[in-house]
Amino acid sequence: MASKDIFLKLIGFMLILFCLAIIPMVFVGEAVAASTSYEYQVLDLINNERSKVGAAPLEMDNELFSAAKTRTQEIKRKFSHIRPDGSQYFTVSSKVRAENIANGQKTPKSVMNSWMNSPMHRNNILNPRYKSIGIGYIGGNTPYWVQLFGDKKANDKDKSLNADKKPKTPSFSLARGVKEVTIKWNKVSDVSGYQIFRSTKLTGNYELKKTITSKNTVKCIDKNLKKIKYFYKIRSFSTVSGKREYSKFSTIKSITPK
Repeated sequence: MASKDIFLKLIGFMLILFCLAIIPMVFVGEAVAASTSYEYQVLDLINNERSKVGAAPLEMDNELFSAAKTRTQEIKRKFSHIRPDGSQYFTVSSKVRAENIANGQKTPKSVMNSWMNSPMHRNNILNPRYKSIGIGYIGGNTPYWVQLFGDKKANDKDKSLNADKKPKTPSFSLARGVKEVTIKWNKVSDVSGYQIFRSTKLTGNYELKKTITSKNTVKCIDKNLKKIKYFYKIRSFSTVSGKREYSKFSTIKSITPK
């Protein structure tokens, strides 16, 4: 009987060790996923603000993306536009033209609110001269955020996707309701999510209304609308090695709510 008790205790002890080993790996995986997601959520919010003033959307650039990762580590050590070695922030990459930094904000929305309420940071975000960006984020009790802006088009986006493996453009339909529009689209295989854009003019500026980070979601409702004509377009995206690859935009469709 005593031998059986010892055996059971040994099994229990081994199970505890296994759980202690596996749980940190799960949390690390979740943290990495959250980091990548947060950086692209910030990009979506940036381009949403730029669309309101007629500025072209920014694209994530590989070199700036890596440089922003470096800068988040640096501002965690020393929160300044001066790097720990005493050099200026722009020495992190020859592509850098401006930098926004922040700390303490817990979510992409909160850090964007802080930047947009600061005239100098806001000017960087909305500057039509900028065409590319790198975004860095480190979580924890005190999150750190970096935006690095470039004036050249991002021409080194992730090349790990072959042309035939890039996301396909979803087709979609519109249905009108009372002060709302329901957007439904066909599910595209091997994608990470979808983006819905809206405008009140066919050739106007299209505002990003929603980013959906579930490949299984195929519907959303745009609410609190006026009884005027709205124009919609949609695209899908895949995330590979922490970077997004977008499909081409769908054809534009219009509808007037009831």
